[in-house]
Amino acid sequence: MNHKEIFYRESKKYQFPKTNIAQEISEPLFVEINRLFSSADGLSIKNGEKHRRVLLALSIVGTLLTFSFLIYDEIEIYGLILACGIMIVCLFVIRHFSVKLDCHRKYLQYRVLAETLRLQYYLSMAAIRMKVSDLLPWSIQMEIEWIKEVLETLPMAETKEKQSVLECWIKDQKSYHQQALKKAEKNNKRDKVIGKSVLFITILAYLIAIVFEFFVYKNNPSSMNINSVRVILKVVLGTMSAVTLFTSSYYGKMSLDNKIDDHRRMIALYQKSEQEIEINGETDELLLSLAREFLSENSNWYAYQKKNNPDLVI
Repeated sequence: MNHKEIFYRESKKYQFPKTNIAQEISEPLFVEINRLFSSADGLSIKNGEKHRRVLLALSIVGTLLTFSFLIYDEIEIYGLILACGIMIVCLFVIRHFSVKLDCHRKYLQYRVLAETLRLQYYLSMAAIRMKVSDLLPWSIQMEIEWIKEVLETLPMAETKEKQSVLECWIKDQKSYHQQALKKAEKNNKRDKVIGKSVLFITILAYLIAIVFEFFVYKNNPSSMNINSVRVILKVVLGTMSAVTLFTSSYYGKMSLDNKIDDHRRMIALYQKSEQEIEINGETDELLLSLAREFLSENSNWYAYQKKNNPDLVI
């Protein structure tokens, strides 16, 4: 079964809260676009949540595996070697299910489909007789050709009366990106505080270990108490390494820096378009130029998010 058939099957089976492009829709073409958009949007959100849960599970189990092996090695709690084996199996099971669910691909591709359908809706509202399938960047056409096939099933808009899209498209999307930027910056600030805190504690533990090795352990290598402190320091250093592994493997795949840049570019793009509309009106040339820039940004988002596929963290 190809990806297009999977999408149609899942959109029929899955029940989810509907997200509509507009509240009141009567024209058959707009109804069909909105129906497909609602399915693609809902399925993208659902699979995005699954993808993030997979990343979190892989990161947590990978970190626990590192920590358990360290404890086994330093304190010689031999039962932990069995726990390490179980966690390795868990990692492969989680990875297997993530491949089977295909949630990362679905999250990304359904989002691309939803956004292209949104764009088609607004172009049709503006009475622009142009299919978004003809505007898709070459990278999207090559990598996700089934999206082009879905878009090509939509009939050409018959609307002759041009409707304004300034409020419902340009200003609304600018507002969305402004809110999303605030949220992304807040999350990015939190992640950087966590990262800096982990780095500070790791450096501090390392400096304490150096002082201990050269000024304490070196002079009393046979003392039981000294050896116990040495083991504890090794465990602390190893624990911080495990925590660093978690922060890089999970938070690193959130791509918040890229998202922040995306939101800023889109805010600037919609702001510029809004200003040009105030001067020249909602011309077909301006709206098509905006559409192409929108699709280009969507393609860039897909390209960097595709790199965040779930990997085994060992």
